[in-house]
Amino acid sequence: MKKVFAFVAVAAALLVAGKANAQIGVNAGYASQSYINNYNNGNHTDTTSMTGFFIGANYNLNLTGDLNLSVGLQARYNTASDSIQASLFGFAGSKVKTTQTQILLDVPVLFNYGFNLTNDLKASVFLGPTFSFAVKGNTNVQGSANVLGTSLGSGGKDYNWYASTDDGGYNYNALDISGTIGLCLDFTGIRLYGGYNMGLLNLHNSDNWTRKGSNIFVGVGYAL
Repeated sequence: MKKVFAFVAVAAALLVAGKANAQIGVNAGYASQSYINNYNNGNHTDTTSMTGFFIGANYNLNLTGDLNLSVGLQARYNTASDSIQASLFGFAGSKVKTTQTQILLDVPVLFNYGFNLTNDLKASVFLGPTFSFAVKGNTNVQGSANVLGTSLGSGGKDYNWYASTDDGGYNYNALDISGTIGLCLDFTGIRLYGGYNMGLLNLHNSDNWTRKGSNIFVGVGYAL
């Protein structure tokens, strides 16, 4: 953890030192987040899929020629929901609704290299690590029961992803590091881009259980 913060601090210091050559931008977009869970000694695998959006800002510092270094900070919100309706002999029975929400702070540190397609249009590729810090992760389960038209009551419970199992949580890690790659187009200060993040860390603290994340994102940015 200390090495991660040190790396981000060094990158930020480089940007401050070279701020005369830096360009500030703001950005927003859509992301599709997935988590693959592998457990029971590798005999069981399932996937959690979430959709969300992000908003943030970045510094883009020219290193040399067409090579740049961009450091950003963005907030990302992901959510997913699912409902299961069970029945008994054709009559309505129990209903369970699960809602998952997550808030992340992402710090992408990306090298990008661009080339001009026309006088006003520039294309570039970007590559580097993205550090993600979970601010919130929660699963809410709501259940109700109905037999022969008679309600038997309902209830709900919240599960904190980052609390220990002893405290009723899921025991996930709040820090992830992803390898990021993507493409973007710049047109008179407006940037359209898209890419892929592949999680590199196991996000589960339990034995015989792995959880890794990935996401596909598209966004639009504006240079201030």
